[in-house]
Amino acid sequence: MLFRGTKITVIREAPAFAIYMVTFTSLRHRLASPFHADPPLIVDLVAGGAAGTASWALTIPFDVVKSRLQSECYIDQATGRRTATYSGMVDCFLRSWRAEGPSVFLRGMMVTCMRAFPTNAVVFVVYVHSMRFLAA
Repeated sequence: MLFRGTKITVIREAPAFAIYMVTFTSLRHRLASPFHADPPLIVDLVAGGAAGTASWALTIPFDVVKSRLQSECYIDQATGRRTATYSGMVDCFLRSWRAEGPSVFLRGMMVTCMRAFPTNAVVFVVYVHSMRFLAA
């Protein structure tokens, strides 16, 4: 039960980090081009916030399935045995879709993206400054 949802977490994280870094580097490059030197702090804040938001917006369906898989096991009081609602990630996806429609996979996206922007803006500013410090 401890590792339930590990596969879907890995499936979510691989594209999430690719989107994250590609969005940050390309947006930073595009926004920083007029400055030619190190871009100002606002560029890193905007690029980092956008990268985090894009990453979460595109991978939130995987996170919904992961959360459902991780929270759906319970102990049956009559038998004392562990009971699972879903047999795996595909079953979770299909049953969720059938029961609640495709919008179920966008649950929590607004709040997640609202949190992602400021969090990742700061994370990338720290990342950029750390890389500069380590290169010096």
